[in-house]
Amino acid sequence: MKKRSMKLAAAVGALCLVVAACAEDSPSSSDSGTAAPADSSAATDTAAPTDTEAPTDTEAATDATTGTEVAGSEPTGTDAEGSESSFSQEELDQWGIDYTGATPGEASGEPFTIGYVNQEAVFPENTVGIKAAIEYVNAELGGFGGRPGELVQCDINVEEDGTKCGSEMLNNPDVSFVLTGTLLVGNQPLYDVLDGQKPVIIGNAVTLPDFLTTAGVGYPTGSVGVIPGMAEFAINRLDPKPTNAAIMYADNPAGQAAYASLLKPVFDLAGIPVTAVTVADPGATAADVQAAMTAAGAGTADVFISVITVQTCTAMYDAMKALAIDPVVVTTGLCFGTGMTDHLAEVGDGGDVPDGWYFGGYGYSYFLPDLDSGIATYLNKVEKYAQAPAGVTIEYTGFAGPSFGNILTIAKFANELGGQVDTASITPLIFGFEGPAMIQAGTLTCGSTALLGITFPAVCGNEMGIQQYVDGEWVSAGDALDGNPIDVTQIGS
Repeated sequence: MKKRSMKLAAAVGALCLVVAACAEDSPSSSDSGTAAPADSSAATDTAAPTDTEAPTDTEAATDATTGTEVAGSEPTGTDAEGSESSFSQEELDQWGIDYTGATPGEASGEPFTIGYVNQEAVFPENTVGIKAAIEYVNAELGGFGGRPGELVQCDINVEEDGTKCGSEMLNNPDVSFVLTGTLLVGNQPLYDVLDGQKPVIIGNAVTLPDFLTTAGVGYPTGSVGVIPGMAEFAINRLDPKPTNAAIMYADNPAGQAAYASLLKPVFDLAGIPVTAVTVADPGATAADVQAAMTAAGAGTADVFISVITVQTCTAMYDAMKALAIDPVVVTTGLCFGTGMTDHLAEVGDGGDVPDGWYFGGYGYSYFLPDLDSGIATYLNKVEKYAQAPAGVTIEYTGFAGPSFGNILTIAKFANELGGQVDTASITPLIFGFEGPAMIQAGTLTCGSTALLGITFPAVCGNEMGIQQYVDGEWVSAGDALDGNPIDVTQIGS
């Protein structure tokens, strides 16, 4: 086992694991969520006592970004020591050449335009990753079919901006396809404008329209894979097999939908009863979380699963200490943020994250960088090329990684087309890509990925993985690194 000492992700970096379950009542609505069912024979839903009003999707995401540190403009936040010491620079460089099919060298000639739409005020790390990748491709990989890449960007702040950005991209003759970063609002009208006109590569799918649109596809599995994969891990891979479960999830549309649509059905299918409790998030105190965990029976349940942000994760850790309980914890990457690491240091416990906890992700790990997935190359190149906005240091273990990977995949497509890219030629490559995709485990099944009989046409990735933090080291507990990832399309089969 190799210990990786990397600065852990800010809460926003892992938000994709939960916000992706922000289901709206209809694809055209951006501010309403699917509530957890009030009556179920297999689960008991109990609201934890709190005076904090549940935030909206955008509020939750904005609060989660407070893990971003204020610092200078130099690119910091990633310690790629593990990747650089494990692999030679030649190996790291060769991976990028092989993945993209590049002819090494510097790009020249007519610019290659990439249409790009992001909710920049909330998710700037997407742009950091994308710009770093473009610099890397231009400087080392011969560009995009020999042409230097450049961005044409449109920012979304409110729902109506989706139509505006879609129209701008549609009417720009230099744009043949559109890449998104992360959007909590405006994605449905964006897709409505572009559907059937110009294909969309969905950077980080975070709402129901991202999963169900036919306007484009997203290569990472997102919450459609991670959340049910956590349940599958708990049910069939923990030893002993649990006979019951306690669940605590955020009392906001994201957490409600993650529980009701992606987590609870897997336990129902297995016939395992759960006691599920909501908690205000962000905003819950240790006392709030302690009351919620007590109501859920976390101290006596066979497994305890949380779907919450890093702020509430630190309160959860404090609550466990106050209750003197040590449950088997399965959670998302939202709990390995810098806030957690700093909190452990403040209370004198140390460690990157709480010892023994399990964390769900895309099948690979920034903390166990390998060569085959591209994570080692990513860490090496993002440290070299990324430039954070002035006054902000962004950590590179979150949305920046998949966004970086999407640019390299676009370079692959452009190279296959010899740089002669138009909408008609690149559309079948975007929709037909079977992987492997950078930083995503498994092959891709764009257009046919299904969970419990429900098809999510825009979701391509269908494998996820679990890592555990034990005695100061990250270890695989069922992922692509140990050859045992969870294929969520097989749940219930």
